[in-house]
Amino acid sequence: MKKLTVLATALTLSIFSVASFAEGFSDPNQSQVITKISELDKLNDDQLVVLQGKIVKRIGKEDFIIRDRSGEKRVEIEDEAWRGIDLTPNDEVRFYGEVEKSWNKTEVEIHRMEKIQ
Repeated sequence: MKKLTVLATALTLSIFSVASFAEGFSDPNQSQVITKISELDKLNDDQLVVLQGKIVKRIGKEDFIIRDRSGEKRVEIEDEAWRGIDLTPNDEVRFYGEVEKSWNKTEVEIHRMEKIQ
């Protein structure tokens, strides 16, 4: 009986350790739904979004205007999101962030970015 308990415990631990390795895996073949900037006002507060467009201009320390084909939006790009990326207004970027709603405005807080090649 003791051997069975040890075996069950070892099996359970090995399953959890394999699952923890897969947490950080991002499958590039998995499709990501890109939200249009024009649709942001319809989304809920704290909703996660993926945007794709260009940075038009900087308007503050972490505040920028981004544009896609549907419009423009003010976003806050956290320092950690840059990760050494150099961008120009001509670069296409995928933005990963969270909708921030307050009173009568909708902004997006960007947590991660990647330059589209």
